[in-house]
Amino acid sequence: MKQSYYWVTLVFGMLLMGCKQTGETTEMEPVKVKVVTMEEIPLNGTQGFSGTIEEMTGSTLSFPVGGTIGQIAVTVGQRVAKGAIIATVDESTLQNTYNASAALLAQAEDAYQRLKQLHDNGSLPEIQWVEAQSKLKQAAASEQIARKSLDDCRLCAPFSGIISEKSVETGQNVMPGMPVVKLVTIHQVKVKVAVPENEIAQVRIGQTARIMVPALDNRVFEGSIIEKGVAANALSRSYEVKVLVDNPEQVLMPGMICQMYMNKSEGEAKAFVLPVQVVQLDENNRSFVWVNTHGRAEKRMVQTGELTDRGVVIKNGLTSGDEVIVEGQQKVSVQTRITTEK
Repeated sequence: MKQSYYWVTLVFGMLLMGCKQTGETTEMEPVKVKVVTMEEIPLNGTQGFSGTIEEMTGSTLSFPVGGTIGQIAVTVGQRVAKGAIIATVDESTLQNTYNASAALLAQAEDAYQRLKQLHDNGSLPEIQWVEAQSKLKQAAASEQIARKSLDDCRLCAPFSGIISEKSVETGQNVMPGMPVVKLVTIHQVKVKVAVPENEIAQVRIGQTARIMVPALDNRVFEGSIIEKGVAANALSRSYEVKVLVDNPEQVLMPGMICQMYMNKSEGEAKAFVLPVQVVQLDENNRSFVWVNTHGRAEKRMVQTGELTDRGVVIKNGLTSGDEVIVEGQQKVSVQTRITTEK
């Protein structure tokens, strides 16, 4: 009996040791991260304005003739080359009209050639010769009009670009001038902002501006001011300003909301500043950073401000001495153990 008790005790003790060892190894190794200690730094004064991205050029395309849509050859987002067929309308009626006008033209040309011989020989009255010339011109004009109407049954791209909107479907009846698609170019884009009247004097054509786009993880683009309005909006008392931005990757899309920043000519302030890529967005589009709190990662909500040459200003959420993770933040989550270096 004592021997059985001994073995039971031994097995139970080994199980306890195994559980203890397992518990000790469940926590992952600390993640190595790089941090910066927050302190306010001086920065050049900047101005920030909300804006909207627009296409560089855009055109709403429509048919000059009415009819039933026979084919839509493009989809939204598709790139098309200049001259490519975008859509067609049923051309059967116009084809018959063209055939009739072409036949009348051929008849008029034949009559003209026969009468020309008589006219050259002096055996045709002048009034009949003038009438033959007039009928030929009328038939040629009618044929050109019918051919143009037939050609207008095909809607072609006037320039290379991207289809941004499609307004009709196959089988739909359209009237002349009714929008079919919108074709845009976005290798360059324009950012439209409204500048208050008390700050418009500091805006000048050719001035450099920085564009931060929240939808692209606060990515920053550089552009230059190309338009400065001269008449204020009657309600907002603001002036329209446009910034030209190169978009070779075509990641900037019309309609995106952005922030436009430009340097002020005077003034100096101090603020917390972080690299743009350190500030992240959660599922509710709120800004946050990761902070070292006693060797653990803490998710800290922050309020961002203007963009400067050194990074984005943090208006709220951080205090002096906070250690913000600036490298390795993609590897952590709430309460992840971390080891830091500066």
